[in-house]
Amino acid sequence: MFEARLHQSSFLLKILEAIKELLNEATFQCTQNGIQLQAMDTSHVSLISLFLSQGGFDNYKCDRNISLGINLSSMLKIMKCAGSDDILTIKNHEEPDSITFIFESQSYDKVSNYQLRLMNLEHEHLDIPVS
Repeated sequence: MFEARLHQSSFLLKILEAIKELLNEATFQCTQNGIQLQAMDTSHVSLISLFLSQGGFDNYKCDRNISLGINLSSMLKIMKCAGSDDILTIKNHEEPDSITFIFESQSYDKVSNYQLRLMNLEHEHLDIPVS
């Protein structure tokens, strides 16, 4: 089971917008310590190394290591559906081949659910140390 909750969804949106020109698809490695992404762009010029520590989330649960292969342009479209102050919950446990994004308004009067199919992406592990 994987579940992560951010009090402001705009944080993740800004990260995705920063890497959208470099990557079309990415494999996010979810562990008990946090979410990690290490990838090269398609021309192998730029290296993207991202680590979101579990302590940076309002709530974070990951009982086993999970690889989430995601089409970033599809994820970005989903993220743009949220308001800047919406609370974001990301889940992967009901259907292992998809990921669920839940946006809640601060007053909890509006809730939106989106589901995105995961991709089977082959990726090379780059062994870049995370501090």
